[in-house]
Amino acid sequence: MPHHMNPSVPSTQVPSPDSTIMKRLGYIRLLHHQAVTQSYAPAPLNFSSVLVFHDVLEHFFVVALAHLGNPHGLDLKAPFAENAKKFRAPDGRRLVGLDGVQRIGHDRNGLKHNGSVPGADQVEQARRDAATFLDGNCPRLFGLEFAEISMLHLVPQEAVREHLQAGRAAADAGQLDEAMVEVTMAFDRLITDWGDGKYLPGSSFRTETFRLHTSWSRPERRVEASPTPSDQGVRQAVNSLASSVKKVFKEVDQEIETLRHVMRIQIAGVDMAQYARFAMIAPEVYETANGHRGATHQEGQIHYTPENYDFCEMFVLESALRIGLQNFRFWMPETYGDWDRAKIALEANGGRLPDDMR
Repeated sequence: MPHHMNPSVPSTQVPSPDSTIMKRLGYIRLLHHQAVTQSYAPAPLNFSSVLVFHDVLEHFFVVALAHLGNPHGLDLKAPFAENAKKFRAPDGRRLVGLDGVQRIGHDRNGLKHNGSVPGADQVEQARRDAATFLDGNCPRLFGLEFAEISMLHLVPQEAVREHLQAGRAAADAGQLDEAMVEVTMAFDRLITDWGDGKYLPGSSFRTETFRLHTSWSRPERRVEASPTPSDQGVRQAVNSLASSVKKVFKEVDQEIETLRHVMRIQIAGVDMAQYARFAMIAPEVYETANGHRGATHQEGQIHYTPENYDFCEMFVLESALRIGLQNFRFWMPETYGDWDRAKIALEANGGRLPDDMR
């Protein structure tokens, strides 16, 4: 239940947000992150970030009222900037950053209603004003820093979310090595699960699908010289040629596997520029003979910092949301090599496979 303030009795005690409020705050933080990212884009792609910054601040204010109550009887149909000026925090004081709210509202109205395009300085100012308002008021209204708001509950894939939650706990404890392993396994689980059961028609990999292979699990070509010449000089020449051919095949196979890897990532809808940065930092995934997948640290370990972990976490979170929107899975007989099972299921289900076929 919301905690209703008595405006005549200021109090510095802020009630703890419940799970519903925290979910709404998580969405606000994600929307703010997207606005910040958009604000750094070149003009005119960054203009609309002003609209998003305004929406973020207004939504933040509405959630604060839902959390603390509306003891001042504010009319939510009135302009947001006017209500923000009238509102008093639990400590009895006005909100900070109200001048910034006024500026963002002015630029937003100019763009939305008058066709006045904001310039680079206005976009940068909106970004700073939004940060001032959110960072300055979040502790006073919700009892936590804005940067502490978790967005992980937004991840729809349970297994991916569990890895991210474990990674966040490790990062908060200063255990960056463990945190980077968890965030790496979160992405590996995300993209591997997405690729299971999917392939491009006409390809020769219908039984492999889009599941990602690891460098530890790919078989190497065998290049043998047979029959073996009896002359030692000829035998050495043949072996040398076979070694050269094997080296070339290995290089070609690595390039082909890299292209297949990139194709699978792109088809899943992942941002490739961000993936490149993530892949350079993250540990390398390996697969054991019994199918267990894990991660081992590589040269990217020299870049393990809290800031880079935050980037990796946000990358996986946004990727999970993109993939979640376009995910699908078909049970295909050729993929699973079981036409007889498909025929039985078709006959039992009126001529089509049941939706829950696994």
